[in-house]
Amino acid sequence: MNKSEPRPTQQPTRLGRPVAGKTHVIGEGFHALHFSEEMFGGAMDPLIMVDHFVMTAPTFEPHLHAGISAVTALFEDARGSFLNRDTLGHNVALEPGDLYWLAAGRGAAHEERPADGARVHALQIFVNLPHRLKGQHAHALHVQRATVPIITGTDHRVRVLLGTSGTIHSANGTPEEMTMLDGSIDANGVFMHALPEDRQAWILAVNGDIRVELDGEVAALEEGTALAVSAGQRVDVLLSSIGGGQFFLAAAHPIQEAFFKLGPLVMSSADEARRTLADYAQGRFGQITSSKT
Repeated sequence: MNKSEPRPTQQPTRLGRPVAGKTHVIGEGFHALHFSEEMFGGAMDPLIMVDHFVMTAPTFEPHLHAGISAVTALFEDARGSFLNRDTLGHNVALEPGDLYWLAAGRGAAHEERPADGARVHALQIFVNLPHRLKGQHAHALHVQRATVPIITGTDHRVRVLLGTSGTIHSANGTPEEMTMLDGSIDANGVFMHALPEDRQAWILAVNGDIRVELDGEVAALEEGTALAVSAGQRVDVLLSSIGGGQFFLAAAHPIQEAFFKLGPLVMSSADEARRTLADYAQGRFGQITSSKT
């Protein structure tokens, strides 16, 4: 190449490397693969954490969330009810295929446990809130399985839990725009999702194998692995499978703000986290109603 000629500009890579979930077991009733934002170098933003879990026995006492949305997405192969109680006064039996979004804001507590004999297969997702929303009062959204639109093709079936995929629109009411898809692809099948401009995405191979392709980049996800897609121009994300698989995709605007994480509290500073814990200790977020089950 002549020294006076400009060198070709290398396009930035948008597909992150596949990351395997970390096994997390509590007693005999909770088994999970754990993913956290540190494992993706911040590229999960606005996701903070995802646990892909199976729960068959009560595991967690009532606990506080603040500065985030705590999202529970049940897969359709779950068996029995997942009982949810929170300080907003809700006492809800979540069923297979349901989604429950608790926007904790300045603070809310909840308890989730399987009903007797249930086997809950689900995702627990922590979605960060921008600083301007961390001080808002808590609220919740319950998306029932029967209301979830489904995209069907000869080789795929995709539930649009939240947001938009193609021309299909699902529930809204979340603090910030968010799309969540739960999809199955047959062997040698293909599904395409248009990722809008300035959105990041996080994709998990729930089971089987999932191949991710966009703008000439390709990555293969084995079962129990996930990757992030960085924000940029609008792009078609092509998902395919060799032997058949199930995927979960979440997409949203990245927040790109500094935060302080203290377990299920994600505040803008350590002082905010300490004040929130003090408010909780003084009962300022209400009480969880007594269980009727």
